[in-house]
Amino acid sequence: MTGDGGAAVPGVTLLVRRTCGSCERVRAQITPVCAAAGAGLRVVDVDGDPALAVEFGDRVPVVLVDDEEFACWEVDDDELAAALRG
Repeated sequence: MTGDGGAAVPGVTLLVRRTCGSCERVRAQITPVCAAAGAGLRVVDVDGDPALAVEFGDRVPVVLVDDEEFACWEVDDDELAAALRG
């Protein structure tokens, strides 16, 4: 994905569980940050993948930027925006 200047915009993945209230809060929080940066947001339920369920268990929500863990449980919007700018 590229931003306005043609530079690649990092991809964001949010790891969640359906039963996680914090996951919904973080999803609502980071959706506009991702949109402003032109970054797509992919949401993955860890319970749908046994390997992810074992790796992350109850340690969700987890935000990945380009498949690297960026934040767990709490996300700072300004830090995420800076990471998405590269």
